[in-house]
Amino acid sequence: MKPNDIQDCICDLYDIHRKLLNHILIKLKDNDGTITTIVDCLENIIEKLQQEEVKKLNKDKEYIL
Repeated sequence: MKPNDIQDCICDLYDIHRKLLNHILIKLKDNDGTITTIVDCLENIIEKLQQEEVKKLNKDKEYIL
């Protein structure tokens, strides 16, 4: 995945996060006895994408050097 694609996904997730009402964000992600909320899932996805973006950028820098 290209860094621009990753950044686009991150921006989309932030947009979704801002648009969802708080009472939806705090709902549990499933009914399997989890304590993980929808907002936890969104934040986890954003964090993982940001980590991938940093890895990709660092890898590209190593290639240039």
